[in-house]
Amino acid sequence: MTSANAGPVCDAAWGCDHFDLSTLTLGNIRACRVSVFDITKLADALTQTVVDTSWMSNLDPGARRSYERTVSETSELLVAIFESAASTSSIAEDFGELMVSMGSARALNMIFNHRAVPLAELWKPQIKQNEGFDFHTICPGEWVNFGEAKYSSSGNPHGLAIAQISAFLSAEKHYRDRPHLQTIAPAATISKLDSEEFGVVAAFSLNAKNQELVIANAIKSADKFAKKHKIVQIFLVGVSYDA
Repeated sequence: MTSANAGPVCDAAWGCDHFDLSTLTLGNIRACRVSVFDITKLADALTQTVVDTSWMSNLDPGARRSYERTVSETSELLVAIFESAASTSSIAEDFGELMVSMGSARALNMIFNHRAVPLAELWKPQIKQNEGFDFHTICPGEWVNFGEAKYSSSGNPHGLAIAQISAFLSAEKHYRDRPHLQTIAPAATISKLDSEEFGVVAAFSLNAKNQELVIANAIKSADKFAKKHKIVQIFLVGVSYDA
């Protein structure tokens, strides 16, 4: 494990703080955590993210047309979830899952300079289903990272997230995302995916007084998982609501 560490990165626009947990780094496993302190601000930021369709402006007309209806229908459902959370200042399960997945992608951007890929639910319908990975990021090394998010109102489901990733990799669901990713991700990223070079992100809710101990235990689980799969890098992101 390394000795360096950094203080929290305040993200007022998203109503949260991000923490780089470099002291917990083990091999190719890195970790960070997110502390949400304002549900209303977070819900507003998530809304602005899903209604931003600027990413489609760079698609060719045929690809853009194929995504427009799916994106429109799904973003409407997601916005309803965010508005409900903002009006009640509470976290239902569906909002919790999105808080963990989108909050984790944001943390990876703020801490490790990842670029976010439009939320998977926008380009492959999976509301209330479990069709595959929840979110994707692209790191500075141009590897795509396949993210799986698990939320619990009372637990720390890192084991479920890691197990789900393992099952998805065995089912080659990461390669099933390639037809979509080749449209919205850089060519260099797709080339690396074709060479079996990619990362994964296990994102999970945190409900514990000693959150870093939970993540340290998650890293031990991830280390066992890493020995079973050929993965360039693994990121663990814990997300807590600490208002």
